[in-house]
Amino acid sequence: MKDQGCEGAKPLKREPCEKAKGGVKVKYRFLIHDLDEDQAQEVLGRLPEDVIVFAAKPRIKHCVGCFGCWVKTPGKCVIHDRCEDTPAMLAASREMIFISRNVYGGFSPEVKAVLDRSIGYNMPFFRILEGEMHHTMRYKDTFQVTAHFYGDISPKEQAIARELVQANGVNYGAESCSVYFYGSLAGLKEGAL
Repeated sequence: MKDQGCEGAKPLKREPCEKAKGGVKVKYRFLIHDLDEDQAQEVLGRLPEDVIVFAAKPRIKHCVGCFGCWVKTPGKCVIHDRCEDTPAMLAASREMIFISRNVYGGFSPEVKAVLDRSIGYNMPFFRILEGEMHHTMRYKDTFQVTAHFYGDISPKEQAIARELVQANGVNYGAESCSVYFYGSLAGLKEGAL
């Protein structure tokens, strides 16, 4: 398992990064999770080589809304920690995967912090898409968004989670979005990936 949420995360360049494998270029699947280290080992086990894992714990610094990732260091967060290259990691991905504890139909604070810090993936400019205002895209490539929520979740929270993931997908120019729900970590282990 490649854990990019720990020390030694390999920074990627701002342009989409592809790895040659047998003459074929392979884009990564970028997995962001809020599991404790023991839980991650149990639930994620051995992942395919093309999955880069970013552990949202320990919690990263919050986005301060400084616009630095848009104007000072385009596509890269100006806060120097293990999350500064997440926009580039998204650009190098063919799928963005979330594994998050359900919090009122939304992401856990840890996963939300990573998502907020990746705003540099987009441009600071806006466009109207189906009557709604959204950021313009910095990168031309698209990816899939897949979210796995675990823990108690009511039908109303499931509806909120589906809308949230769909809205995030639109903001990131995703080609598709999928949402899955699990009542426990054991269910998540059986169903995720």
